[in-house]
Amino acid sequence: MSATATWQELLKTPHPCDHFVQLYTDDRFLARAVSHFIGTGLAVGEAAVIIAIPAHLALFAAHLEDVPGALDRRQLVWLEAEPSLATFMVDGMPDRVAFRALAAGMVDRVRSAGYHKIRLYGEMVDLLWPHNLEASVRLEEMWNEVLDDEQVSLLCAYRIDNFDRYAHRSVLLRVSETHSHLIPVDDYQRFDQAVSRAYADVFGPQGDAEALRDVLVSRFPSEPAMPPAQAALIALRGIDGRTADAVLERARDYYRS
Repeated sequence: MSATATWQELLKTPHPCDHFVQLYTDDRFLARAVSHFIGTGLAVGEAAVIIAIPAHLALFAAHLEDVPGALDRRQLVWLEAEPSLATFMVDGMPDRVAFRALAAGMVDRVRSAGYHKIRLYGEMVDLLWPHNLEASVRLEEMWNEVLDDEQVSLLCAYRIDNFDRYAHRSVLLRVSETHSHLIPVDDYQRFDQAVSRAYADVFGPQGDAEALRDVLVSRFPSEPAMPPAQAALIALRGIDGRTADAVLERARDYYRS
């Protein structure tokens, strides 16, 4: 998939080993993304595993069709995030052997029911990162081992504001490193327009600003895949943090207005 594909296109037909990370502050956006990712899979006969906090399990149940039926068919596995996390955390870090046992049990449960293709959704990492970012990153790395071994796809969600300068200075880069795709906002078209206007505000005439943005994006790594506007924000930060903050602030105002 191209980095310019919408999140809807990406989540509808994931490839084996795809590891998506969604940033959100609005539970409505989260519900749309997760129900789209899981629901389109269930509709074509794939299976799914959801690991989430109780409030989000209830939210997703309201957006997905026939959750009881999918659970009865073992097409859907439904787990709470906090007790699941507790099964493999040792001295503040995820234990690889214990985690792999949990993951293998989930996958085996649906495959024994006759389902080969599986989509995973998890937010255990979101419980970890606010107080233990290293543990969250390590868990993402272990998830990548599972994806590679089992040839499944995974969507993770982090309650992070993509327009928060402090997130851009630290956690966002660490989280992105362990994923194949970054979903930073809901509306990619509005986001692109907001970043373009912010670049023009800071760097002058529209043409010059666009040329600078294109140069920065062309030199940006291809992974994780993300909207070009997001790459323009992150690439600028690698050159001048204060200027990147100014562009990010203006992009936030334009996007939200």
